[in-house]
Amino acid sequence: MTVTTETATAISSSLVRVTKLLHAMRSQMPVQRLLEGLGGPALQGLDHSHVPALFVVSQEPHRVSALAEAVHSDVSTVSRQVTHLTQLGLVEKIGDPADGRAQMVTLTAEGRRVIDELVARRGEWFAHLLQNWSEEDAASFLRHLDRFSGDVAEFRAQLSSHPGSHPGESGTSTSTTEPGQRGPLVHATSHHQES
Repeated sequence: MTVTTETATAISSSLVRVTKLLHAMRSQMPVQRLLEGLGGPALQGLDHSHVPALFVVSQEPHRVSALAEAVHSDVSTVSRQVTHLTQLGLVEKIGDPADGRAQMVTLTAEGRRVIDELVARRGEWFAHLLQNWSEEDAASFLRHLDRFSGDVAEFRAQLSSHPGSHPGESGTSTSTTEPGQRGPLVHATSHHQES
């Protein structure tokens, strides 16, 4: 059954509202508090824009080019961020086992400590935010959110592969994400989409 335009419009409006609310609460969120020094002196030079890259390499080492793609940025910007994060002692470069001429970016022990602390604080923050929810409702929301995230990632890939095309031109959906199944965006970015 196809979702009606009215329902889709209502969902889009709700998403915009949530995005604006979370942005307005940015100064109270875990990332900001850690950046203010709760995570130790290394964070004094850390900026919000560096955090996504940290979360990506916390999953596995990345070449700078792959890291830029993962955080949806350009290589030159991410290269500067990596240089700064290296100076802060949060990441380091290692040889690429697949190509001895290339290098990959990975977390240092201090970088891992920062990420682990941030993940823990983020979980506590959202638990407080959802304090009036039942575990069942929260789990159901998570399943739908994961499915939506996967569809967003797939839709973005479709638009990127057909620049200039109008959404819905094909008339069909190629989504393979089933209800309750975590989509590709969640697996790829569950730890690094901080803002």
